[in-house]
Amino acid sequence: MLTTLHKIAERKIEKAIAEGKVPDLSHWKNKPLPEDNMQNVPTDLRLAYRMLKNSGYIPEELALRKEIVRTEELLAAAVDEQEKYKQLKKLNYLKFKLECRRGRPLHINEDSPYFGKVVDRVR
Repeated sequence: MLTTLHKIAERKIEKAIAEGKVPDLSHWKNKPLPEDNMQNVPTDLRLAYRMLKNSGYIPEELALRKEIVRTEELLAAAVDEQEKYKQLKKLNYLKFKLECRRGRPLHINEDSPYFGKVVDRVR
């Protein structure tokens, strides 16, 4: 069965080459492969991570960072006070969620948007 799949794959590759669908990879000839950026990922998980990455999935932490940047841009562009307040609340929530995801303790000081709410509940 493996040989049948091998033959099918070879035919498809030859067909793609004949049709000119295969990009020119001659610049890679006799050069080392790019450095593996998954050296910190356990070896048994690398294949799964690579498959997810190639499928367009990204880690939740990275998605949160992208959402924070997008929200900061929306906040900077907002002209309406209600919209600014809405984006600011969302930004604070996303930053809080990112800190929790990283496993860092929540530090609430007087500058924190949650300070007043916490003080009111403690009283």
